[in-house]
Amino acid sequence: MKIWDTIIVGAGPGGCAAAFDLARAGRKVLLLDRASFPRQKACAGGLTLKAVEALRYPIDPVVRERVDHIRVEKSGGQSVTLRRRDPYCFMTVRKELDDYCLRQTLAAGATFERIGAITAIEQEADAVSATVDGEKHRARFLIGADGVHSQVRKLTDRLSHWFWRAFALEATVVVPDGRREDLVFDFAPVREGYGWVFPKGDHVNVGLFSSAKEEKIDRSRLAEYINTRFSNATADEFIGQYAGFGAPQHQVPAGRVFLVGDAGGFVDPLTGEGIYFAIASGQAAAAAIHDDLSGNVTAHLHFSRLTSGIRGDLAIATSAARWFYSNIDQGFRFLSLPMVRTLALHAFARGLNLAKLASRVKQILGSS
Repeated sequence: MKIWDTIIVGAGPGGCAAAFDLARAGRKVLLLDRASFPRQKACAGGLTLKAVEALRYPIDPVVRERVDHIRVEKSGGQSVTLRRRDPYCFMTVRKELDDYCLRQTLAAGATFERIGAITAIEQEADAVSATVDGEKHRARFLIGADGVHSQVRKLTDRLSHWFWRAFALEATVVVPDGRREDLVFDFAPVREGYGWVFPKGDHVNVGLFSSAKEEKIDRSRLAEYINTRFSNATADEFIGQYAGFGAPQHQVPAGRVFLVGDAGGFVDPLTGEGIYFAIASGQAAAAAIHDDLSGNVTAHLHFSRLTSGIRGDLAIATSAARWFYSNIDQGFRFLSLPMVRTLALHAFARGLNLAKLASRVKQILGSS
């Protein structure tokens, strides 16, 4: 039986980020997914500047729009605009982005297989095996990048007390030729979440996202929200998706299996951003595995160290989300302050790392 250096389950941004780095480093990588690409995927498709810079290749071929400002809205028609001189959010269609990233990853040397079901994962002292469609595949390590409903997580961490979810539903709306739409986060329509409008050139992606259990988000409610923003507009491609959270509370267990992206709870509960954290956690898993195979470190300890920064960022975002959603009015008053707007933009575009934020605060105070 062939032994791969790494088996990666899930060929989205996290899985491809890990596979790309490992394959480019000369490792034997088997990338598995239940879908054939391109495939439909529920996701607003916005990439922050930090996500674009984290990728190992340019994404210009799949960028629909470049955004240099965001309008944040609340009930009563109030809004605040966060503006930057240069673009800091890049609009893509997720189906196109994922297909593009997979093609870059295969060109780097990874092997891709479309699969059905994974029914068992067994860890040994020096390898791990996965039973896929009744056939065993062996590798030195395995990465679960298979999303919020991760079978890898279910088979290796059955309780998953640290993991929690929120729901989003989206649709596409065609806009008239030449009409420009802003990128909008609207905190009025749902509790503990927001509505969004993401411009994509010839259409906008409109959705509702909430982590409140009592919120019922369905097709009729989203259609009603779309009608309030785009009267008499035709909406189609309605698609729902859960997002996975909890990475800050997850202790990486000793072993040869790592969870990245939604599978590992690497999503920001304040903004719902997941692509950057999928890329960063996937790359961290790849680095930990490569360094272990090179004889330099123990992979699970190294993965924990490498992801400590983004887990810390997500812990901050979790606390910020709890406060903001409980204090929307006060949050908007803060956003009206120039320094707060600057910090919010910096955090969204570049990340929430405390050391970076502290440095940025000193710069702002020093120039004021």
